Amino acid sequence: MESNHSLKLNRRQFLLRSTITAGGIIATNFLSKSQVFAQAPAIITSDKMRPAIPYGVASGDICNDSIVIWSRSDRPAKMIVEYSTSESFRNVQQVV
Repeated sequence: MESNHSLKLNRRQFLLRSTITAGGIIATNFLSKSQVFAQAPAIITSDKMRPAIPYGVASGDICNDSIVIWSRSDRPAKMIVEYSTSESFRNVQQVV
């Protein structure tokens, strides 16, 4: 039975391409587990790495032109608050 494939690899080409592919897979796996990528800002790879908010979100000091919103997390993190001045949430604004 003959193959109609126009690409034929000799042993050396096969071994070279296999080595490059295996090296790429190993390097990707190693880099994804390294501390540099695991702690990079704005890159959250799993739910375990997300900051937890054990006490929830609280608000206080509501005035006509301002409000205080606070929370406490289990590690340093940025809090992003989305708010709207209408109940329909049509004009949502975001504060970091």
